[in-house]
Amino acid sequence: MKSTRSQLFIGLAFIAGLTLPSSAHAEFRDLCDSARVCEYTAPNAPVLNADVCLDGTGQVRLKGPKPCAIGSVPFHARYGEVYDTLNQLVLAYVPLEDACAQPGLCSSAADYDSPPLTESEAICCIGAICWPGSTCGGTLFWCYDGVSNEDGTVTCFESLEV
Repeated sequence: MKSTRSQLFIGLAFIAGLTLPSSAHAEFRDLCDSARVCEYTAPNAPVLNADVCLDGTGQVRLKGPKPCAIGSVPFHARYGEVYDTLNQLVLAYVPLEDACAQPGLCSSAADYDSPPLTESEAICCIGAICWPGSTCGGTLFWCYDGVSNEDGTVTCFESLEV
């Protein structure tokens, strides 16, 4: 009977070990899944992979080994960068897929009479029609080289990253 209990205990301990997080960051929710403090960016966003604390004002700081301050909530940030090393302030990112990786979303700049003034930005697309920003209820993409049209839509060009 004693060996059966021992085997059961060892088996349960093994299973519990398999379900525990393998690293500290696995215990916190992803910041950019839960909060609106992250910025949309290109697919090549810098990897931060650190635990952070989000305070009530929306500031994000590196967590370090101690618990977050009172009024702050711990999260994990996969993508981002420290922009203020003294205060350990973090800018967290949500990398978006390149719009031109989707068939039919990008045009050739050669189709335009004069080269348009372009910019990089997040775009929101429903089918093959895209708008600037992230609030149209469609799919978000990153447009490296795009132009706003008179009707409010965005044309994204097949070109090099700008």
